[in-house]
Amino acid sequence: MNLRDQILIDNQRTFLNPSEFADFYIIDGVEVKASLDSATDSKHPLAYAEGVSLVTDTLYVDVLELGYTPEQDSWMKINGKDFKVVRVGSEKGMLSLYLEANVS
Repeated sequence: MNLRDQILIDNQRTFLNPSEFADFYIIDGVEVKASLDSATDSKHPLAYAEGVSLVTDTLYVDVLELGYTPEQDSWMKINGKDFKVVRVGSEKGMLSLYLEANVS
């Protein structure tokens, strides 16, 4: 077994394991295991709407489980909430989706 194989195994056994880091999410109507890293920039509300904050999240998901690679500037619905895909990264079968949403 080489390092690449071990990384793929670690992604499934640890990073995308619901008993470890991952949770189940409904993404565009499909339930998948993923890890969502959330951050709210509450110091800088958007200039056009008082009381609205920009939420930036990073979603880590297996490309095979999701079934497709989202495109930059597309929209995804995650657990009923709309997110804009700001940037897409892919390495060793794992997608890193950088997302934004406005919340009040």
